Amino acid sequence: MTENITKLDELKELADGTDNDDKSRFLFYEALLDTELYLLLEKEIEGGIACPNLIETPEDKYALVFDTISRLVDFTGNSSPYLALTGRMVLPMLKEQKLGLGLNLNLAVSSEILLSSNDIDWLQNIVEQSPKRLSDKITKFSKPSIPFVVRNSLNNKLSYLSKFVPEAWIAEVIYKSGYKSQLIVFVDINQKMHAVIAKAVNEVVNFTLYDEKPIDVIFMNVDSPNLKKIRKIGISLNFEKDLEEKSASFEPAIDLKENLKPPRLK
Repeated sequence: MTENITKLDELKELADGTDNDDKSRFLFYEALLDTELYLLLEKEIEGGIACPNLIETPEDKYALVFDTISRLVDFTGNSSPYLALTGRMVLPMLKEQKLGLGLNLNLAVSSEILLSSNDIDWLQNIVEQSPKRLSDKITKFSKPSIPFVVRNSLNNKLSYLSKFVPEAWIAEVIYKSGYKSQLIVFVDINQKMHAVIAKAVNEVVNFTLYDEKPIDVIFMNVDSPNLKKIRKIGISLNFEKDLEEKSASFEPAIDLKENLKPPRLK
């Protein structure tokens, strides 16, 4: 029996102890996406094809995953073939095969859970969401009011993109239509990376459950006249360091989609 407590154990226990708390459940699902999972296989991979070991109920079929190798061994009782993938990589495979997911089953740990194929569809749909473009014109920049917890989440989750992001800021904007939002400004970014970055921010916003004000994304050239204004009143994001608050022709802004209500953990 595995005794070490994992991050998924802690977050699942937190979610179980808070009734109707979407935020705690989103924290668990977000960690599930980012965690390296060990997918139990029926046999060794042959010809590039992996055959997951499945359990079946009257409602669904489930692939079995574990958040440590020792837990996989505890479950099987011996050395077994497996595939190590992050949850983010496992999900589309399960969705394609209409499979659910069984995490850490029969191990008497708090993270033990069955996610149905419908739950997998919901979670993968969150990951696959793409933001939409806005054609509205920005008329005013002002100091942002985005909470530190959201900025910190952005900083942590997007750190892997640091080499592609030489400069980024957060400001508040008002559009010509009167629409007001928080704006994340990425400066001098290769156009090929725009969709990747916008989608990554969209995922962070969804899992952070920030719904006080909309959050948009914009990409600016380093010589944009609006950048000077933003540097004066905005807050800098540095994905390689801890956050520090600063006083201090662009593409249409991108509107990030609203999050969806997460399924109950069971």
